[in-house]
Amino acid sequence: MSQKKKSLLGCLPYLLIGALLSWGVYECNYRFSYWQDLQARPWAYSKDKNAKLLVGQWQGSFSDPDGIAKSISLEIFAPLSDAERRKKASGRHRRRTRGGLGSRKDKRLFEGVATVSSRLGQEEYTLYGSVDEADYHQLQQITFGAVDEKKRIKPNFALNLSESGQWTEDEMTLRLVFAYFQVDGSSFSSSADPRFDHIASVVLKRQ
Repeated sequence: MSQKKKSLLGCLPYLLIGALLSWGVYECNYRFSYWQDLQARPWAYSKDKNAKLLVGQWQGSFSDPDGIAKSISLEIFAPLSDAERRKKASGRHRRRTRGGLGSRKDKRLFEGVATVSSRLGQEEYTLYGSVDEADYHQLQQITFGAVDEKKRIKPNFALNLSESGQWTEDEMTLRLVFAYFQVDGSSFSSSADPRFDHIASVVLKRQ
């Protein structure tokens, strides 16, 4: 046997030990990250695969300040998917940016998307908000933003924010506040027009 082959065989145990250590670090990072989220984000993660969380799809209907009937489909994303968690554990993760959400160190923050449909057409939104730290079923202000400003329906009372809300296993309630956009795309408001003070209470059901 050549000296080179002997050298390679001699290194094999060390390579195996290194691979096992690397796998162990990866597994520890993955499990610790998941354990942290179970403790800090009970609204997004649970050991029970059948648990009903804030994360998921919701649907409801409301009337805007012009009295136009609209339906809303809303999806709240998991802060970190299992695939992203595995990449993070291996050191290959890059933070997802869907809706312009800031630091993910605040475990109360969530983001998602929403589609509003009516006779006017479809309005596509990104959203971000937070749950109350004392009660994860209480929703603090949710802010909506157009996915593409060029595709806004105009004129129209668009979603602006939800000033408060809450969710249970199968139901979510929001108080929607609107922003009016004129034909030229500029926003407009008038204190003399009661439509601009309109708040729509909407009940969404889990899908």
